[in-house]
Amino acid sequence: MKIRFAFLVLFGMVLPLFAQDTTGKKAQTKPATPIKTADSDVEKSEGQKKLDSLRNEFKKLQDDVIQEYKDAKSPEEAQKLIPKIQQNLLKLPREDFAKKALALSKTMKSSDQGSFDSLVFAMSMVARGSNKEIMKEAVDLIVKDHSKNPKMASVLGFIAASPDGASILEKIATKTEDRNIAGLAWYAITENLQQQTGEVGIKQAEELNKRTEMIYEKLAKDYADVPMANGRGTIGSTIKAALFELQNLSIGKVAPEVLCLNIDGDKDDKLSNYKGKVVVLDIWATWCGPCKAMIPHEREMNEKLKGKPFAFISISGDDKKETLTAFLEKEKMPWTHWFADRKGILKDWNIRFYPTMYILDHKGVIRAKGLRGEELEKKVIELIAEAEKSNKS
Repeated sequence: MKIRFAFLVLFGMVLPLFAQDTTGKKAQTKPATPIKTADSDVEKSEGQKKLDSLRNEFKKLQDDVIQEYKDAKSPEEAQKLIPKIQQNLLKLPREDFAKKALALSKTMKSSDQGSFDSLVFAMSMVARGSNKEIMKEAVDLIVKDHSKNPKMASVLGFIAASPDGASILEKIATKTEDRNIAGLAWYAITENLQQQTGEVGIKQAEELNKRTEMIYEKLAKDYADVPMANGRGTIGSTIKAALFELQNLSIGKVAPEVLCLNIDGDKDDKLSNYKGKVVVLDIWATWCGPCKAMIPHEREMNEKLKGKPFAFISISGDDKKETLTAFLEKEKMPWTHWFADRKGILKDWNIRFYPTMYILDHKGVIRAKGLRGEELEKKVIELIAEAEKSNKS
């Protein structure tokens, strides 16, 4: 039996991630084409044709890695392959393709759409920060030669993730004559600032949050009706939810109380019941590929930290509690499990994708977000040391 594979599409390019919920409904597992090209009825320049050839070369490498997953004989076998497939996808020579795309762009006139598209492809190859020099050069060329390109909105997220992204975006926002681009550039700046909060101390994070809030106010006043680049609502509707997160769920804030059903005994449980312990809130679903790929490490980490002031709480976003309990009967996950019933924390905390991770210290303060694997474990151990030191004093 063939197992079909799903991708998360980002800015028209596909990064090798497994599908995550962003809609509140189970993700569809229909195949997606890893690289999108220009419309077939539009005549392509020689540069665009060369870019298509480069894209197809990378697509072939992706397909070769994915084939083992597609050929799995059962869903269970496919599931076990996910960590291996993820690792092999990460090993693809992305930097080499980014360099080729960057060089290709330079052979074309700036008026050639292929030049812009080549730079976007280069950025997509190093979007995870694997080569900041390539990202910076591509961003500089985009801003210098393509600021009026109608597709400019699609690359603002890449710019936000680049070195000096906030300052570059501010130049775009203040100089562009396109109001939509200006609004989206200001919004991308807030994403850049929030990304930085996870890399600095609490005091610096507070300053970044203040600046973010000021920009949100500007967006609400001047750009509320501008459509989001992903087609999901407007800037106004998006920042309303983001503002709640900023004011209540930022690093350095005490996490709001959470009331949820603990499936151990079918009783209500509260986050405040775990005060005094370092807490990891793992908001997930049983169908979420990346979530399930994390289980083996989570199991190892929980085993290592037995007897420590630590609690790992997985909060299920599944539609039915029976789906969760049936999964746990087959998969060993010996820690606390809450069932959110598609409400409560999922709505109150504006959960947009799975997994969503919050790491709280023993005082209930949010100290990190979004960490996984070794980074998560390192942070937890650091906070446990703080808790144990506090308990001795």
